[in-house]
Amino acid sequence: MPKHAVFPYMLFTKFVDEPTLKKLCLFFDHIYVNENSLGQIVNFTPKQTSEYAESNNYEKATWQYLLDKNVVKTYPFFSGKFDAPTEGEESFLVELFKSLMPQSNAAKANIDEMTEKEKEQLRQQFYLHHFLSHDVMIRLDTLQLRNQFDDEFYPIVRTNGSFEPKGQAKKSSVIQFLLNDIPEPDFNTSWEQIIEFKSDEDTKIKYLALINWTNKVSQSETSLSDLKDEYEYLYHDYIKHFKLHKLKYNNTVLELIVNAGVAVFSAFQTGAYIPVVKNLLQMNLSQANLAADEAKIPGKEVAYIYHAKQQFSNKD
Repeated sequence: MPKHAVFPYMLFTKFVDEPTLKKLCLFFDHIYVNENSLGQIVNFTPKQTSEYAESNNYEKATWQYLLDKNVVKTYPFFSGKFDAPTEGEESFLVELFKSLMPQSNAAKANIDEMTEKEKEQLRQQFYLHHFLSHDVMIRLDTLQLRNQFDDEFYPIVRTNGSFEPKGQAKKSSVIQFLLNDIPEPDFNTSWEQIIEFKSDEDTKIKYLALINWTNKVSQSETSLSDLKDEYEYLYHDYIKHFKLHKLKYNNTVLELIVNAGVAVFSAFQTGAYIPVVKNLLQMNLSQANLAADEAKIPGKEVAYIYHAKQQFSNKD
């Protein structure tokens, strides 16, 4: 079942979310963004005299590219989500959101009479409420998307991640600790590199193996702590065997190339080309066998994360 991230887009002066989006792209099938929120940048025309014009234009072009490449999808504003919330998480989130809204009868503080410390506390409180209200909205949108589609949706939040719908808590925790181990490509990594990596057929198989493992362990009775231990064991076991496999592959290819080279040299002298063809066929067959052997390496369930790290970070 496809897994999607629901992203709380905000327009900042600079495109600070791009590395996070690249990380999410490596793990999730799609990134869903509210169409009204994304419209802030997609439909925005910055003043060319602005100091942020270059950054805004780049961000606008990037989002449009991700939409065109189907990396990002949009969803509409769910106008009825506050009308009749169901009991449980949904009603709790609705009440929490309402509590974060400014009160019309609240006494207005006289900022001029505040100390610098009090002003800073007020700013911090404002930002906390601002981000928290957006996160609550994203959680409500995630519930709506889960109710409308059979796919799995996971809210990406900027504040505390403690509000998780029932029935999803364990899988969400597994997704979270796996996502924590996914590398975050830097600004110099192009989106084309990430899309090409995910489009590779071998990479797709590794990704599906990871998702299959995630689904299985999420349904098991094993504790999250034990699952993390299992993941660490599989990951390091895979590294050990993959390096041995890679060494075997390199030595075999070298041997085949040397033998083929000798055969080609002899063929030019004698005119006997059939052995050369046999050697070349044997080279292709041996390479195919080595590729098949890679699929049998222990720990292959988490191989996708290892290869993502090799491609997009300096870890391991």
